[in-house]
Amino acid sequence: MTEATLNPDPSRWMSEILRARPDPLASIRRQTRSALGLDQHRPVLATGHQAAIWHPGILAKDFVLAAAASLHDGLQPVHFIADHDADDGGRVSLPSGSGKSLQRLEWRVLPPPHGVGSRDRPAAPTSPPPDGQFLPSVLAGIESIRDALDAHRDAANLAMQIGSAAGSLAESLTGPIPRRSMSSLLESPIGEWALDRLTADPAAAARSHDDAIEAHRNGRARDRSGRPPRAVARPLGHGPRLELPLWRATSEGRVPVFADEKLDPRTLRPRAMLATALCRLGACDGFVHGLGGAIYDEAMEIWISQWLGEEIADSLAPAFVATATCRLPLVAPNFDREADPTFLHRLRNDPDLGHDGSPKRDQLLAAIAEAPRRSPARRQAYLRLRATVHAAREEQATWLATVESRVRDQATTRSAAMIAEDRTWAFPLHEARELAALGVSIRSSLSNRS
Repeated sequence: MTEATLNPDPSRWMSEILRARPDPLASIRRQTRSALGLDQHRPVLATGHQAAIWHPGILAKDFVLAAAASLHDGLQPVHFIADHDADDGGRVSLPSGSGKSLQRLEWRVLPPPHGVGSRDRPAAPTSPPPDGQFLPSVLAGIESIRDALDAHRDAANLAMQIGSAAGSLAESLTGPIPRRSMSSLLESPIGEWALDRLTADPAAAARSHDDAIEAHRNGRARDRSGRPPRAVARPLGHGPRLELPLWRATSEGRVPVFADEKLDPRTLRPRAMLATALCRLGACDGFVHGLGGAIYDEAMEIWISQWLGEEIADSLAPAFVATATCRLPLVAPNFDREADPTFLHRLRNDPDLGHDGSPKRDQLLAAIAEAPRRSPARRQAYLRLRATVHAAREEQATWLATVESRVRDQATTRSAAMIAEDRTWAFPLHEARELAALGVSIRSSLSNRS
């Protein structure tokens, strides 16, 4: 199955890219684009991702850039490599076997990060893949990945080695798309401008940053029926010293940057929210995110508005979302989907123990929520919940043991089935015709509606 998702409706993308916005940073933006080797008079559509041999959902973003550039004269595509991240781009997962024997093998093709950002690690020779029972397309993909990484062995750093290799592997599908270092934006005019504002009032930058991520978290909790998700970034004011939204590169790895320290852009790396803010303020007229990046940028937009003001926030380039699902033709075993460890965990902690329509759970949880925090009443309400759960387990012990046995028996089969359904295998492991079909689908979406 190959399926692409573009949001919002692609009919709005070019008008948003070309729409006149407040222009308080016009001179800085022109200088930044010149520093990046881009034509300052032509619109730029950008995307970005960590240095990795990504899955087709990430390749979809490059497909969008390629299609948009071919459909709209003068549009410049650029892919920023998020080289400030200490991600493990040197590891590639491989599916081996079929049916119940299907397993995930890990190919340590390049050295691990050990907490060091990919820009600050040297390019490296590749290591051979593990032995396995691979599909023909996976075997071909393994060879092409290793050849591409070896071809860029002389890159300036590991990020550019992996990023350039990924670009060359995609080029037959997307055409050439320029690659740039995202962290080096700190050394560009837009980065200098941002650092000046960080140092002028670090407390305001940190306070608005932390307020923004909490406001975003609370907003998402409302969308998730009150269940707060994990915050998109670590607070800057959580310790005795005020942090800035920066990392400092050291030989031992990335370390936080504090407000009372001297800032040398050559050793600084932006954290995630600052990185895309720099891109969207100074480097592009539209930015294509995946699903995760779009969530981060919701918080970033709140932060920029609170920290730098509405006029600067309104000048942010618009953001779009592109992703795709493309699965390998792996043979999956049948399995009992109700024999799910997550279902078992919920069942073991359910005072109704699977009885549909019973009000116990809602009543007990409501009693906890209504009692004041840290009060004896709240503690008693919680203990009543646990006692009721314990009684339900004893009453339904035979049935619970049956479910536990089913989960144990299905563990291997379920694991193999989940591997077969995975959508995150590296794109060179897929058949070229499947990836080409994805590119055609994305181009069609843009050409029909733009």
